[in-house]
Amino acid sequence: MKNSIKIFLFTLVLGFSSCSKDYLDVSDELSGGLNNVDQVFDNAAYTRRWYANVFTGIPDYTDMVHANWDAGGQTGLQNPWTGMTDEINTGYGDNANYQIAFRNSSNMGFHRWNTLYALIRQANIFLEKAKVIPDSGVNADKLESIELDKMIVNVKFMRAYYHYLLLEQYGPVPIMDRSYNPGEDLDIPRSSVDEVVNFIDAELVKVIPLLPQTPATNDDVKALPTKGAALAVRGKLWIHAASPLLNGGFTEALALADTDGKKLFPAADPAKWNKAVQALKDLIDYANGNHQLYKNTGVFDPAKSVYELFQVYNSEIIWATSVNGNVGLNGDRWERRATPRSETNGLGSTAVLQELVDDFYMKDGKPIKATSFLPASTAYSETGTSSYTEAVTAAAPFASATPTPVNNMYINREPRFYNTVFFAGRRWHVSNKVTHFYVGTPNDRSVPPAQYTASGYLLYKRYNRTVSLPSPGLATRFRPSIIFRLAEFYLLYAEALNEVSPGSPDVLKYVNLVRERAGLPNLEVLNAGIAGNKALQREAIRRESRIELATEGQRYFDVRRWMIAEAPEGRQAGDFSGMNMAGNATTFFQRTNFQTRIFERKQYLYPIPFSEMQKSKNLVQNWGW
Repeated sequence: MKNSIKIFLFTLVLGFSSCSKDYLDVSDELSGGLNNVDQVFDNAAYTRRWYANVFTGIPDYTDMVHANWDAGGQTGLQNPWTGMTDEINTGYGDNANYQIAFRNSSNMGFHRWNTLYALIRQANIFLEKAKVIPDSGVNADKLESIELDKMIVNVKFMRAYYHYLLLEQYGPVPIMDRSYNPGEDLDIPRSSVDEVVNFIDAELVKVIPLLPQTPATNDDVKALPTKGAALAVRGKLWIHAASPLLNGGFTEALALADTDGKKLFPAADPAKWNKAVQALKDLIDYANGNHQLYKNTGVFDPAKSVYELFQVYNSEIIWATSVNGNVGLNGDRWERRATPRSETNGLGSTAVLQELVDDFYMKDGKPIKATSFLPASTAYSETGTSSYTEAVTAAAPFASATPTPVNNMYINREPRFYNTVFFAGRRWHVSNKVTHFYVGTPNDRSVPPAQYTASGYLLYKRYNRTVSLPSPGLATRFRPSIIFRLAEFYLLYAEALNEVSPGSPDVLKYVNLVRERAGLPNLEVLNAGIAGNKALQREAIRRESRIELATEGQRYFDVRRWMIAEAPEGRQAGDFSGMNMAGNATTFFQRTNFQTRIFERKQYLYPIPFSEMQKSKNLVQNWGW
């Protein structure tokens, strides 16, 4: 099994690229040049190679800033989503190419469609043709039943998971539960939302008891699914099925029907929230004894905890890939673009939006401006400066305790703010140099088309503070690429339970557990009136999700399933701001609009690729496209 996953890690090097093929094609490379696919499954090595390739569609949510609409090899299985929502700007001082409104179904980028349907077909072929291979098999390499049985369970899980990823992006999609021969009619219509959800659910229910209870201990095979991963997918499946987007709230889509008149979107069904509650409770119960929110060893330190969470495999992670989560440092896609230009090899262009900066709480647990559910913090100020220090720690051995004057808007913020946002006046953890972005500093915007931060902030989350490109620094450090972690599911469970039983104390319990790890007081301590109030609790949960999961690839999908992209709390259109990049040392700290984004209601779902629509008489396009 270990060898098969090592093969998985090298399949892209071997030349597999399903995204360049029709969605029902199979990679020629996988057949090893054989003329008959049946011959693949007479050979244990080829069978394992085929099996391993099924895993290559697992998303990498750390790969967020190299995506470009027209660049080759870019898919929705990376994380362009954080740059397409109200979190970051990932361009060269401009993010216009991320405007979905400027695109249509023929030139839309970041599709999952072709890649995943090719892998689903390969999964189906494996399930139909893989067999035990005795010692007398080709090359005397055997495949025993115990190994084959595990492979079959994993492939069934991956097939269900890929259907979920398609549902998340496109809504109702064709269900592919078997392979199709070249002579068959391949024009498969879209199934309804309920049909897709029920198919995925049934598949997951079958494999959950057959998957291992805990992740493998060897890094090479940690990408293999576990019972927890399957429970997590099932929980997310039902939270999507219950949310307004797929549950009667997208009014324009309710009339969408296939060529036979079958409606693809259901009317609202509140009972789906009950199914979401139960599916998520199953995951919470499983996690008891298997997973827990990560906290640092020794005396609890919220700042260290929220930093270290992303640096090593730990008990909070439910599923992570074997892909190195530091792809950006050497691959020019993440850490280098989050490193100030004043630092060696820094490009400094991954900009956090002011809107996200403002949504982080103060360390007293209150927002900088009053919300429906919490009063404003009295500790916040946007005028003047105060001393700021970051003590030298094992996690940041190059930091300095030297006091630095920084704008008061960055003082007394919560630990997740400091772990996510690198701001003007902060010392870089390697060089100990104070970093500025105003005109006349090495990080300003004065030399276009050089890269620079459009907002005056840089993304800091996931950055390893022992990494340094200059010799003799540490050039790279392995970090897991996290798919699911427990904090997300605490918040999802609280969300679903609030819709069914807002008076349950568990609603606030699980939100408060996430806040407590971040060093913040319980919500009801700050506002006793929030307990049991569905509307207030809903807003609090959504705000907590925005902060806790910032830039992890979910905000884009959350604001859509909630259908709040046009509402103030989830606003995806209009002016977005940062600091004044044209300002001097004094005028820099002024909120300045640098970008106007457009959101149209059709953007709640992705279009079916135009190339597929051209080939089909049965596929119907999503509303508005």
